[in-house]
Amino acid sequence: MKRINMLLLRNLPLLLCLSIASGFRPNHESGGIDPSDFTDTDITEMGVLRAVAWYMERNPLPGKPPMTPGQLENMKPLTATGLFKAYFQADVSPNRFEKALQEITSGNNLVEVLHMEDSSYFFYCEEITKSINQLRILRDSVLSGLKGHVNSSALESARLSAGKALHVLQKFYSNTNWAEMGNSKPYEYLLNTTSRAFPAAPASKTTCGNCVKESGGWYSCDENLLVKDMLTSGYKLSATCRTKPRGKCGHGGRNDVTQNFPPTGGINKETSDRQLSPHYQLHKQAAELAIQATRDFFVGEGFGLLSQIGHDTFKKFFNMEGYSLTFAIDTTGSMSNDIQQVKTTCIEILREYSGSPDAPFNYILVPFNDPGVGPVMKTNNVDEFEYYISRLHVTGGGDCPEMSLTGLKLALQESLPRSKIFTFTDAGAKDEWLKDEVKVLIDSTGSEVNYALTGYCSSRKRRSVAREETESSSRSYDNLYEELAAYSGGYYVMTSKSQLHQILGIMKLSLNAAPVKVAYSHMDGTRFSFPVDETLTEITVSVKSRVSSGFSMTVLQPSGATSASTVVIDTANHKVVEVSPIHERGSWTVTVSPSGSYEVEIGGKSLMDFSYQIMQRQKEYVLPVQGRPVKGANYTFSMKVMGDAKGAEVHRLAYVSGQGIPIGSVTLNQTSDAFGNILAVAPISLHAPTTLLIVEGLSPGGLPFSRVSAEPITTESVQILPLPGQNGTLSPGETLELSVMVVNDGPSAPFSFKVSDDLGLMRSFRPTSSFLNKGENITLTATFIASGEDSSFASSIATFSAKSSTAQNYLKLPITVIPETALETDETPPVYKLLDFYMPCVGKLQQKPICSGHSWRMRFSAKDAQSAVTVRVNANPTGLTCSPRGTDGDKDLICHYVSDCCSPYVEVKMSDENGNTETLKIDYRRSRSSAA
Repeated sequence: MKRINMLLLRNLPLLLCLSIASGFRPNHESGGIDPSDFTDTDITEMGVLRAVAWYMERNPLPGKPPMTPGQLENMKPLTATGLFKAYFQADVSPNRFEKALQEITSGNNLVEVLHMEDSSYFFYCEEITKSINQLRILRDSVLSGLKGHVNSSALESARLSAGKALHVLQKFYSNTNWAEMGNSKPYEYLLNTTSRAFPAAPASKTTCGNCVKESGGWYSCDENLLVKDMLTSGYKLSATCRTKPRGKCGHGGRNDVTQNFPPTGGINKETSDRQLSPHYQLHKQAAELAIQATRDFFVGEGFGLLSQIGHDTFKKFFNMEGYSLTFAIDTTGSMSNDIQQVKTTCIEILREYSGSPDAPFNYILVPFNDPGVGPVMKTNNVDEFEYYISRLHVTGGGDCPEMSLTGLKLALQESLPRSKIFTFTDAGAKDEWLKDEVKVLIDSTGSEVNYALTGYCSSRKRRSVAREETESSSRSYDNLYEELAAYSGGYYVMTSKSQLHQILGIMKLSLNAAPVKVAYSHMDGTRFSFPVDETLTEITVSVKSRVSSGFSMTVLQPSGATSASTVVIDTANHKVVEVSPIHERGSWTVTVSPSGSYEVEIGGKSLMDFSYQIMQRQKEYVLPVQGRPVKGANYTFSMKVMGDAKGAEVHRLAYVSGQGIPIGSVTLNQTSDAFGNILAVAPISLHAPTTLLIVEGLSPGGLPFSRVSAEPITTESVQILPLPGQNGTLSPGETLELSVMVVNDGPSAPFSFKVSDDLGLMRSFRPTSSFLNKGENITLTATFIASGEDSSFASSIATFSAKSSTAQNYLKLPITVIPETALETDETPPVYKLLDFYMPCVGKLQQKPICSGHSWRMRFSAKDAQSAVTVRVNANPTGLTCSPRGTDGDKDLICHYVSDCCSPYVEVKMSDENGNTETLKIDYRRSRSSAA
């Protein structure tokens, strides 16, 4: 149903929640905490780093000496750049690993939006068993996505689910009393079902007393916990937890509306701020436990992710394998000579780099024709790759346009993330309708698409293609291929068949284990200057003429001397040179002749770079944007400096259009995370259709430096928002409906909608199209059905998209098929029956030394319908004996307990294998005897 209410829409995140969900805070960008406090992001990043370091220690590279335990994991400081450099013993950028890590932390952070009203994601309200089951469901959904053939979409789904699972896992340590009980190691039962469950406080157990309210308005809660040997957690109101029972601990802090109701205060340790966390003094201890548990989630011996999925998939999950060098080659009849040149020139270059840290992990060949595409051929060996190319058979091609986007789509799906893909063709794309789908794949994989064309023909006039692209993106492209190359940050080169070999040196630019972009600009005139800092070991200078054919260029060092360089591309309107080694640091200059309009891009090799996220305030927190940013909306730019950045400073964020035209700049606010790594944030509003971000500052050596984002940011005038309170899970044979809100922030236009998922679960969606005026929104609902024939876990990603003639956007939501048996939660504690009871210990018989000569005893049964029962006592444990009764083994016990009259009391705890606990309390120490 359509409606217009922009005020409601802009404040939608504020109106969706009844209360503020919390545990450890999601990130430092949300503010309100000390920089040294540990957030979900800090904990996840450090836990993952320790896990990967642990793995690297036990799996050194071929030909490298073995490593000792702790050699990498105990590095100070432990950073991704330092870890990769130590492991590879070369300058290898961790940017691909960082992308995987960012997807995991995004999944973690987004729980605060998607599941904020579900207590089982936070261990609130003593929902210990429910939360543990939620954690295990999420872990199993990770495993389900990593079975069999694993492509980029399966990895993305698994990482999002892993982030959610880690959110639940980490909240155990901030929201329960595990740290208060003095535990120095994580609770293994959370991840390992074969270990013993710790008893959880029953509903009848009083767990907290009142805290003392101080003059500053905060509560002093040093001694408010009354249970020392059972698990409990704080109550925080939500849709699934409506009240705080009498005698139960609160979550606490100023965001907890129940903290002023008895028992006052609470027990959370999410920050070191006493106003937010009553047990603030245990914040760092709880965070360290959460870091250890995060590490164990991945590499816990016998139960971690590694032991479940194996080494190859583990490396894929973390993008540890490097990148793919992928050729998508047109095999129609006119491409015979092109293929021979590719084989001769490119293989020679690849052999030169083979065995070096700059070499790709694997080589992939994707042939395409019309209508056939594939088969995909993969290898780690250059000679075998050459053999694959030699076997290509050219055929057909009479109608010119080919299925090139189908080939590119397959290449993107089969390549590792952030790979280098080269398409060789002399024809246009017959399957242009796949453009939007290909762009979504480029967004999710971060791969670079490069085109080397020796001709172009299309089923429609080239001029109309250029005009259409001008209308949609404010930039004129020669064809669809140039648009896709620019969209991914890749190269587009048009040449003749006889000169193809002259431009294939572009391949060298891709063989770089630590690629960075130093500058990108539109230049009108003859000179452009750029900084070269001490971390750069090589640079590449690319100049492309926008208007003229034929120009010359010279690269000048800071001293004014001409730099020696190697020519990579030399065509009439595009020239690229490489400078290595670099002899001078400072301000370099490229000069061109004649004066004119040029596009200048400076690349290089360096470990100092930046990763970033575009974020938006959602309720109390600042969280990653899903889909593409909306043109003109207010966002937060958040960046982290990568590399050995000690002493570096970041000063300014500049942004330029996709054509390199300056748009604006803003001062960066530099801060740090809990480990002292450089972070910086700034407000940002994006108005251009495509934008490149440039970070400027001083290098560790005090030299000016700049780095440009690897891929352009595309903005849209339509957004798709997830509706809250939806659970993306279903059981075999069940139906699931998911809804999103499509909002048109641009001009009035007809929109078409599309919904798809990787497993083919989607059966229908409505509506399929609608006319939306500016400011109008509509709900898009899709129906998914899981087959009743398969009772195993399965994971998928549903992609919702909306498109008009001038705007398009998408949103991805994970879907998990969960067997009904996994949803069954045993929350029923064992039951007991007092069979015999003899208590003579009254009056003088409790006094010493008489008490030691008299005893009391009882006999009771303890039974559970689901699992074995464990019985513990808090006094005189040697007086307890239990044995099975009947044929149910340890599910049904008869217990005897005896003690002298010096201890006329005992609390018996009877727990099942899930930690569900019932207590039997006997206490005759008081003048009025009681048994409960």
